[in-house]
Amino acid sequence: MLEKKYNILCVDDEPDIVDTLRRAFRKDYEVVATTSGLEGIELIKTRPFDLIICDQRMPDVTGDAVLKHALEQQPDSIRILLTGYSDMESLVKCINDSGIYKYITKPWEPEMLRLTVVRALESLSLKRNLAIASESLKRGYLDVVTMLSVACEGKDEATGFHVRRVQHYTKELALEMGVAYEEAEHFGLMSILHDIGKLYIPDTILKNATELDNVEWGIMQRHSEYGVKILGGNPFFAIAREIAGAHHEKFDGSGYPKGLKGEEIPLSARIVAVADVFDALTSRRPYKEPWFIEEAISAMQSLAGTHFDPAVISKLNVLMEKGIIQKIMQSYCVSTF
Repeated sequence: MLEKKYNILCVDDEPDIVDTLRRAFRKDYEVVATTSGLEGIELIKTRPFDLIICDQRMPDVTGDAVLKHALEQQPDSIRILLTGYSDMESLVKCINDSGIYKYITKPWEPEMLRLTVVRALESLSLKRNLAIASESLKRGYLDVVTMLSVACEGKDEATGFHVRRVQHYTKELALEMGVAYEEAEHFGLMSILHDIGKLYIPDTILKNATELDNVEWGIMQRHSEYGVKILGGNPFFAIAREIAGAHHEKFDGSGYPKGLKGEEIPLSARIVAVADVFDALTSRRPYKEPWFIEEAISAMQSLAGTHFDPAVISKLNVLMEKGIIQKIMQSYCVSTF
């Protein structure tokens, strides 16, 4: 027996059938029943149902129309169609348009209908439990991202809210580049880990306020490969590995660690390269004062096609014109100029 008291809606224009359905399920479930397809639609609008059983042929509105409405309003619900005729074309249309779980022909075998409902609700329960587990796992991953970024900031205190600003610059640039919202949001989240490899870099180099010598610079450059190593092989961090490993590549192929050029560099890394440098230029660091926004963008535009992807640089200018850059700066402790 299922633990939850599920809500079932029964819709059929024949009162005797409605009474039969109510009696069959009222012991184990909360049952709402109506003899009107239009009333069924109104009920779907006003309260949630876990499972809907609906007759096809009704005088006011057809069952496939009721179930199509249910699909639109409550896509998580299980939809079962009762039909007293074998019009396969109509059935196929109903399956395609209304996403029904199953159709049952009249007259039905009571035990078969009962088992169909039980199995349907067991399937729904499993689906919901999996969704809860997936969301819990996702939150766990996000907690890991946050903890790693905090650890990274602890190694390099001068960067302050740097990773948070880069996160939002990255997301907004990705959106301007035509990346779908969820993917752009993921780009932004994974950009938080772009410098995670600095956990392997000695503090004497990270906090050096003078220019690094060749040996120190060689050690610093290795943070890209260290980042990929730290992020391991989990598919959730695939974009983070792209970013960590390639955000210091240059569009003309003169960057590190692999000398990738142009579109050989993953889009995520090309975007973060722009976001990272822009934030570095417009932020106060031990060795420099912050640049004006326009000054930073102008300098970066001069490097479009060599250091940076020109398409991404053009979108950086769009973000400035829309005031998005200024809002991000204000939210994450940088005064705008």
